[in-house]
Amino acid sequence: MAVRSGNSASPILVGLCAWLVPGWGYFLIGQRTRGLVVGISIIALFLAGILIGGIRIMDPPGWGQYGFKDEMVQKFNRQHQAYYTDLTRVEPTSATQADDPRENDRDRLVGPAMIAEPITELSDKPWFVGQILCGPVTLAASALSVDLAKPTSNSPTPHEGVAMSHSRSWEIGALYTAVAGMLNLLAIIDSTYRAGVDGSQ
Repeated sequence: MAVRSGNSASPILVGLCAWLVPGWGYFLIGQRTRGLVVGISIIALFLAGILIGGIRIMDPPGWGQYGFKDEMVQKFNRQHQAYYTDLTRVEPTSATQADDPRENDRDRLVGPAMIAEPITELSDKPWFVGQILCGPVTLAASALSVDLAKPTSNSPTPHEGVAMSHSRSWEIGALYTAVAGMLNLLAIIDSTYRAGVDGSQ
């Protein structure tokens, strides 16, 4: 049995707002207590994941370990004087390499890996699909993670600015943030459904 609310809002607007800010969809349909409980729980779970695993658990597709965009390059085969058919993914380790990731002048720069091969990039980091369901907070945390990953010096041996955590702490942190996103997906579906049922009565 659906609970009628005092406000009527478009289900699409409710779903969008529920993604933008966890719990906001419930506020739009007049269920403020439910919105507060859901929103605080999801954000707390997301932040707990970052506290456990560190900010570097935010590892968005298309970005490498050192905070530079992964690039796709078509290598030139000098022996046969032709290009290889397969593209090679290059993960720059410095700002200089990020400006020109080719190994020699004959190689072709295809473009960012996320644009050239988006399915491959997403399949390499499937946990980000769960994380992005938390909304723009994921984008902000990912931008901070990428920025902090950049090397602090131009030494020949690259060092991450802020090292990525490993083993269980990384796994648990990534799991918490992904589960927070999946819980937000349930809240999006529920608030959208409630808005639709209320609007149809």
